[in-house]
Amino acid sequence: MSEIKDDLQQLHTELNDALKLVSEFSGVSAERDVTLDHNLQIKETQSLLERCNEVVADEEEKPTIRLVHHFACTGGTLISKCIASQPNVYLLSEVHPTTKVGWVPNQTTFIPRDIITNLRRAGIPNESKLSEEIFEASILQTVRHLEKRGGELVLRAHTHSDYCTTDEVPEIDTLSRVLEPRFKLAHLVTIRNPIDSYLSLQRNGWVHFTPANFDEYCRRFLKFISPFNKSQIFKYEDFVSDPESAMRDITSQLELSFSAESLLAFDMFALSGDSGRKASEISPRSRHEVSEELRNEVLSSKHYKKISEMFGYEI
Repeated sequence: MSEIKDDLQQLHTELNDALKLVSEFSGVSAERDVTLDHNLQIKETQSLLERCNEVVADEEEKPTIRLVHHFACTGGTLISKCIASQPNVYLLSEVHPTTKVGWVPNQTTFIPRDIITNLRRAGIPNESKLSEEIFEASILQTVRHLEKRGGELVLRAHTHSDYCTTDEVPEIDTLSRVLEPRFKLAHLVTIRNPIDSYLSLQRNGWVHFTPANFDEYCRRFLKFISPFNKSQIFKYEDFVSDPESAMRDITSQLELSFSAESLLAFDMFALSGDSGRKASEISPRSRHEVSEELRNEVLSSKHYKKISEMFGYEI
């Protein structure tokens, strides 16, 4: 969003300069209420300038919120714990306003504080739209609450709900789409070699998409990262090789303070989605065995080839 703000400010400056040139050429002040055609153009330009001013001012007033995006089984929980360990950071794990992952119709689990699930149970019309509005309002209220106390909110998106189910893959993830109009968003995207994450996905029984093969997984991976630029994307492999250096870069990307001492306490934070490592030491781990069947899928995957070229991943 900062890029949009910069573009608008640049446009604002250029329009101002153009308006001055037109005024000087015509000999008519842009302030005068005249009816000549060229002066009408000046008035229209003024209107555009006013709209630019409004948009830029609105952007400056938006609170900042941090979003962490990653596929399942890519080390996202570990990285999120390390983010949560940083000073004054409060991380909400695996959030999504309309996900149906884990939703069981007619289930009567006791959830008195979960308004969104309860309204789905009640069969309220246009439930998805209402859920998004409730979610956005809740996040805004949380941000304001933390701002008064010097805290920073980080949301860990449940990306699996958007990109790895039977639902249609979106052009942009739901969390970004819902929150972008109200917030300035700072994005962090973490990735892992798809071979390793796909192996873990299979072991956990989380291949929820069709066709259920490696190339389709890689296609969805590319769709997932497409809205982001490379400066927002961090490799899990780099993180486990040098956690402190990686966390300095990650906190910088998210505009958060960094504390090496706080990083040492990452394993004290309990987050949902903790399906991987349990040890308190961060270090690279060996790959699980790749079957001959999967190896052949990898070698024939055109989408993995593209990922490999982009990020230097190998079989």
